[in-house]
Amino acid sequence: MYNMRADQLTTENGPVLLWHVLDHDDFSLCGRPLTRKATVTPEGAMEREDYCHLCMEVVAAVVAASLAGAPTDAQRGERGA
Repeated sequence: MYNMRADQLTTENGPVLLWHVLDHDDFSLCGRPLTRKATVTPEGAMEREDYCHLCMEVVAAVVAASLAGAPTDAQRGERGA
């Protein structure tokens, strides 16, 4: 099982929370060092959020590999009764 952690970035459009997937040693799957903790703005609203595309590609590859040879209904995400 993987965990996720938001990293706060400052962009030209303002602050952004970028979600990364962490491995079992708490390193991001994309290899980016996560240094800043996610914060809430003074008004109490969260900044804009997005997901790290490199981390998501690794997760997609792991899921696809785990479904290789699985029944077709499992590949579509269907559950048996």
